[in-house]
Amino acid sequence: MFDSVTVKNFMRISADVKIPLGPVTILVGENGSGKSSILRAIHWAIRCAVLRDGADRVTLERMDYAPSRDFLHLAHKVRLNSEGASPKVRVVLESGTDKLEINMHSTRNDAGIKALVSGSLSSTVTATSQLTAYIPGLAGLSEAESLLATPVLHRRAASGEGGSVLRHILLGLASSATGRETIEKHEELSELSRWVGKVFPGVRFWVKFDRLRDVNIDAKFLTNDMAQSGKKLELQWRSLDMAGTGFLQVVQIFAYLLHFKPRLLLIDEPDSHLHPGTQERLISAIEEAAKEFPETQFMLATHSPSLVRASSATSKVLWMSDGAVQSKSEDQVRQRMGWGALDKDLMLITEDGNLQFMKNILAQWPDLARKVLLWPTFGAGSLPRGSALARTRKELGIAVAVHRDRDFLSDTDKVALIKKMEYDTHKIPFWMPAGSDIEAGFCSPEHLEKVFEIDRSDAIALLEEAVALVDADAAETDFNTAYQSAIGGLSKDEVSVPSKRWRELAGPCAATIKGKILLTKVEEAAKKRYIGTTDATKLRGLKLLSNPAAPMHGDLKALLEQAILTQKQRS
Repeated sequence: MFDSVTVKNFMRISADVKIPLGPVTILVGENGSGKSSILRAIHWAIRCAVLRDGADRVTLERMDYAPSRDFLHLAHKVRLNSEGASPKVRVVLESGTDKLEINMHSTRNDAGIKALVSGSLSSTVTATSQLTAYIPGLAGLSEAESLLATPVLHRRAASGEGGSVLRHILLGLASSATGRETIEKHEELSELSRWVGKVFPGVRFWVKFDRLRDVNIDAKFLTNDMAQSGKKLELQWRSLDMAGTGFLQVVQIFAYLLHFKPRLLLIDEPDSHLHPGTQERLISAIEEAAKEFPETQFMLATHSPSLVRASSATSKVLWMSDGAVQSKSEDQVRQRMGWGALDKDLMLITEDGNLQFMKNILAQWPDLARKVLLWPTFGAGSLPRGSALARTRKELGIAVAVHRDRDFLSDTDKVALIKKMEYDTHKIPFWMPAGSDIEAGFCSPEHLEKVFEIDRSDAIALLEEAVALVDADAAETDFNTAYQSAIGGLSKDEVSVPSKRWRELAGPCAATIKGKILLTKVEEAAKKRYIGTTDATKLRGLKLLSNPAAPMHGDLKALLEQAILTQKQRS
């Protein structure tokens, strides 16, 4: 068992970050905190170490996992190169006094990576080593899987392409259990059913592939909800590609565990697409697996308070922020991930991890603010669905509302998102700011006019100067990424496409730039305009920039007040 892992100079990680490891290690923190960087660095380093040639080199084409094809820019704010003194990506796994150290820099022609392996555990890195398996989460299952050669299968599995090889993994489980390569009739996967059944009770799985007759691997599943008494199995089970994304993610976790039995199973945001109650059963099952498979350690990155609250002493919970582990006790971390709703009338679920701007907005209405409990989910992807929030509202007897940044969605897009998240059917109050995010409100001419004590025309000019400081290409890339992510999972018939939406908003302009970015450019523009001038005193407004100086987001106030009133009437 590994005692710790250290990562240095990779994506969000700058200086050495040492993560103490337990049977289960849970990394929590907001988006961009470095959680996923840790998982990716470990898997990339291990796979490069395994695949390196006799000269310690591995080309991009040979890499079966790379966080980006632009791998030379995976180091923290520097470009990897071959010079001896240049910063290297460093990953160190320690077990007692033994360690495995991997240092990575580019080859001389920048065509690949040179992975230098050292330490007393170097001998564990072989061509057949299964030190890590990485699960970034499934976007869905491929419609069909024809048989792949073992090297191709392992390459895709190592790369995180679970959606294209999951049936292969299931076929491998059946072959291992029966000792047969050909599975002529549907073979039940009892062990997989047992483990996934701890999360989805009663579920069963089968797989079939006759090498002489079948073109594609056939995988079936059956849940308690699907079961019908007195009917043949063939009339009850369904093809695995009909299962939901959250369900498939759980299947992938335990299928990879049973098939690969890795030393480290790295799981990124397993809570995505899962109901909070299901998240609780998942962490319980993972902790149980850690005891039954003591040679495998589990490392999770999550935003989920439900998952953290349900974890036991088997799990080590660590808080990450700004690419470093925070010096907080586990009890403090667990408490921060929970909520205290005893004296509150409303729970406002917000996607933001940084609550300061929302707190400043609520501070406009002190009496209302005291009634509101802010619950951050650290990302829009972790916002609960309407059915889950309706149960929370009923069980706690408290009003609930949801904030999600607009991310450039149109009102039509917003309606489609509300429908997808079931907020309409469960009558969950849902608020999106008019701008790209809540910070955009602090960039409005009305706000800048008050903060800097200038007239409206000067405020508009200052905003235009801030927009001019934004890299137009980067802004369009951010726009496309944010919009595409926001409409993910929505019907193409119900939403627009990034290029069309960009034109509708007349980008590049204030409406197509994230408020978080634009606000920093407003500060920069104000300094350029006033430093060294007779109006330098106006820079005092910089200290007031993140506090509403003019009435802001009044529609949020009306929504929260109505939600509280409705809940009182409901009670």
